[in-house]
Amino acid sequence: MIRRTRAAFLTALSVLTVGAFAAPAANASLVSILPGSCGHQTESQPFAQFGDYNEYTSVLGGNFEPGGASWLLTGGAHVVSGNESYHVGGADDSHSLSLPAGSSATSPFNCTDIYHPALRLFVRNTGSPSSHLNVYAIYPALLFGFAETKIGTITAASSWEPTGEDSLGLTNLLATLSLNQTEIAFEFVPADSTGNWSVDDVYLDPFCRG
Repeated sequence: MIRRTRAAFLTALSVLTVGAFAAPAANASLVSILPGSCGHQTESQPFAQFGDYNEYTSVLGGNFEPGGASWLLTGGAHVVSGNESYHVGGADDSHSLSLPAGSSATSPFNCTDIYHPALRLFVRNTGSPSSHLNVYAIYPALLFGFAETKIGTITAASSWEPTGEDSLGLTNLLATLSLNQTEIAFEFVPADSTGNWSVDDVYLDPFCRG
């Protein structure tokens, strides 16, 4: 039943996204298979205080602040007051994403290439410490529509903390796609009914790590 539901979700996403691509204003979500870099993306060092001095670029809407790009939220996922405690996106940031059991959240499509090999973000889990959060990448299939691959499973404590520097890697996926540049959305799904997850400040690493 779960697999059929997820298949239906991907089919619906394909239909909605193809429709969006027909509109010129939807270029931020345009699936591109052209070679080259992802262009001008703002970079920063949000994880420097944790010893990670790599430059990152924010996933669209990944700070969950008002006015940002909208995510697809289902099953009770919603934006709430209360930012991750380190305020790496800005001292005035004041919101985060709540992911209760049975929910999911899918980002807009982001330009991704071989210089974006890893996803990193802040998480906390105020439910059972044995709970897990699954993270998926959704990307254009080779023939039509979209495919989905799990890129990692997260555990977290009840206080805000960053995910591991290399725990959510995309290098193998990008090599499989054999594309220099593509568009990828990210989906966060609690893996069980015991967790109470929060997510904030989602970033892509813009440099290849050799």
